[in-house]
Amino acid sequence: MIFRFSLLLFSTLFLPDCGFSFQHNYRSRAAVDQAMKKYDDMILKMDVDSIAMMYAPDGDLGNIARGRDSIKNFLNRFKSFKVLYQSSVSDSFFIHDDTAILKGTYRQKTIVLPHDTVSVNGRYDSKWIWLAAGGWHIKAMQTKPGN
Repeated sequence: MIFRFSLLLFSTLFLPDCGFSFQHNYRSRAAVDQAMKKYDDMILKMDVDSIAMMYAPDGDLGNIARGRDSIKNFLNRFKSFKVLYQSSVSDSFFIHDDTAILKGTYRQKTIVLPHDTVSVNGRYDSKWIWLAAGGWHIKAMQTKPGN
């Protein structure tokens, strides 16, 4: 009985200070990084519907498309491409309330024709917003090709 009480006391006093939480902290960098990883995974699968749904209803894909339907229509042009590799690494991160700003680099290798492979890399700037009904979504994503 004393052991159980001690364990309960330990968990209520010390675990919150160690960064453990019984509720998911959506305002953490890990939560936004996880959303970005999911976005990379959707690109790797070239899952156009899921990629579009990662955006806020009024989200922007650069200056190319605004809103989920427009983003989906734009991405449908590339649905036949086979993405071999997709990676993004954030080197700048800012979060305040329900908004997160991520900036970093991306790399992608894609088969665009039966025997034509293209490798691209560059920088990205993204703004994410928290939607209570669905978690982190992209408000705006802008990419700039690298060298």
